[in-house]
This record gives sequence, structure tokens and C-alpha cells, in this order.
Amino acid sequence: MSNSKLVKKNTIRRFFPLPSIVASLIIIFLIFAFLSGLSFQFYASALFIFYALTGKMWVSVVCLGIFQTILMIPLRIVRILRSQNIKKFQRGVEDLKDGPAKQLSFKENFQKGNKTFLFYVVDFVIQLVSFITIGRLFLTDFYSVPIGVSRLYFFVPYPNYPIQDTFFKIPYPKVMATTDFGFKTFLIVALVLIVGQVFILILRSIYRRSLKENKQKSVIPQTFSRYTSGYLVIILLVAYFLTRHFPTALEIGIFSGDVSIPNRTLNAITALTTFMIVMWFGVVRNTRQAKLAEKSGIPLAVIEKIQKLMFKDSLKNSVLLGLGAFFVTNQIPSAFELSIFTLEIISMSSPFTLDRLILSAAVEKRKVFAKNIAPDEA
Repeated sequence: MSNSKLVKKNTIRRFFPLPSIVASLIIIFLIFAFLSGLSFQFYASALFIFYALTGKMWVSVVCLGIFQTILMIPLRIVRILRSQNIKKFQRGVEDLKDGPAKQLSFKENFQKGNKTFLFYVVDFVIQLVSFITIGRLFLTDFYSVPIGVSRLYFFVPYPNYPIQDTFFKIPYPKVMATTDFGFKTFLIVALVLIVGQVFILILRSIYRRSLKENKQKSVIPQTFSRYTSGYLVIILLVAYFLTRHFPTALEIGIFSGDVSIPNRTLNAITALTTFMIVMWFGVVRNTRQAKLAEKSGIPLAVIEKIQKLMFKDSLKNSVLLGLGAFFVTNQIPSAFELSIFTLEIISMSSPFTLDRLILSAAVEKRKVFAKNIAPDEA
């Protein structure tokens, strides 16, 4: 190979690395699928396959939410494994030593083929195309107007009209009576919480002193000192609500509505659930990364500094997405909220189910790898 061809090949690789090319092709395909209607056909076909099996449209909508969750499992696996890195904390150490670290721009990350960056870009586009397509699907009035045959795959049974069972039925605990313990009771509870906060700060000070003077870890779990100020505000709000409206009588109620029209109540519930889900995942991810950073020997001051910033980011993202979910979907038929609500309910259990399986498998894989290379290293 001549020198000119070699230089040209290296130049192409430098400006168009393979990960960037693959990511570009995926993004182009996703945009094409959305604009051409391929993504609409995919989700519409899935919905009407479930309808052919169940005969109930509201159940089919729930099944579509479950189906969407299953489709996103590969992305979830990668996100969990990516969350095992502690680069944010490592950058925090660099910031303390050398001042603010330079953040690479979008163009620089793309040109360098940053795999983590490219994954999150592709992940974002996949999520965006999926949810906009589902919203577009449920904005289509296929309940009273027969859906076009070309909108479904050839093997999908065409539905008989009118569409059956569009009213969803969701059981929920219904509060029948509440007790107001009074503002004085709340003040007592708030005082206990604040004293507990101060106690935690004292324990954290002892923990730091133990590390600094004795060069060994304190018996006080560092978990108790994470996000204390942020948690305290949230817990005080919950405490105020419970002391003024403590439930004393419950029964199982049935929340119902038509999936073909907007439902403000379900919309508000979905928005609140979105806020809690995003906040919950943010806290779980940040706590996991902080534990890894602590095990890696990163200074406690850096961990606490980065955690506070990460907690603020999680709170900001949760509020913005929750408000977005409320205002943007307010005019969309409640089928969209029901499908997304189903996905969110399943997601709430993932830190205790799927995430644990993923992390367990990753740990076992590392143990096997370490065991296999140990003899060679010896």
C-alpha cells in the first residue's frame, strides 16, 4: 500500500471512527423509520396483535407498555453496566488538582468515537422515536375510523369494528377517612428529623476524623450521610402531609376511564410517577457510583461534592420531565398515559430485579476472568 493511501485511510479513521459511523447509521435509520412510517407500522401491528389475542383494547394498551419495556431491556443492561464507572468522581479529583476540566464538545466526542457518548446519543434517539411514535399512534382515531390495512403487517389480524372494551379498570387503594394530628405534631416530627440530621453530620465528622487520623474505616456506614440535606426537605414535606392527612380507613377502588379520550387524572398520576421514577433511578445510580468511588479510594470530600451536584441534576431532570409529561400529554388520549404508566410501574421494580441480575452477572464474569488469568500472572 502506498504512503498516500495509508495517510488517506488513517485520516478517514481519525475523522470517521467505526463507532461514530455505526452510531450515525443507526440514527439515520431511526429517523427514516419515523418519517417513512415504519416505526408507526411496527407499534400499530404490536398493538393489534395484542388486541387479536385479548379482545380488549385497554388490555392491549397495557400489553404494549409491557412490550416496550421488554424491547428496552438491552439498552437498560448497557446503561446499568455503564453506571459502574466512576469517571465523574475521577474528574472531581482532577478538578481539585488542576482546576475545572475541559469538557469535550458534541463534535469532538463524535469525531473521537467516544463510545459512552455515542451510546447515550443513540439511546436518546431510540427513546425519542419510540415515545413520539407511540404518542402519534394513540393520536390516531382508529377507535371509530377503521385503521388503514397498509398501517399493519400482513400477518396481523385486521380488527372488527367497533373496537371493544376501551374503558380501562385499574384497582387502587382508596382513602375513605383521614386524621389531622395538628400542626404541633408536625413541629415535633420536624424537630426529630432535624436533630437526626445534626446527628448524622456529627457521625460524618467522626467518620472523616477516623479516616484521617487512624487510617482505617469507621464503623459508621457512609450511606447514612448521603444526600442528607436533599432527603431532609423531601421527608419534611412527606411528614407534613401525613401528619395533616393521615389515612385511617382504606378500601380498594376502581379507577376507570376511556383510553380513546384524554383523562386529566391519569395524566397527573403519570406525570407524578415520571417525577418519582426519574428521581428514584437518579438516586440509585448515584449511590451505586459513590460506593464504587469509595472502594476505589477517591477522597470522601470529592465524593460528597460530586454527589450533591448529581443529586441536584437528578432533582432538576425529575421536575422538568414530570412537568413535561403533564403539559405535553394533556391533550393526548389516555391510552398513551396508560401505556407509559405501565412501563413506569415495571421500571420501579428494576433496581430490585433486573438491575440486580445484571450486576450479579457482571460480578461473576469478572470473578471468572480474574480466576482464569491468575495462573498466568503468577
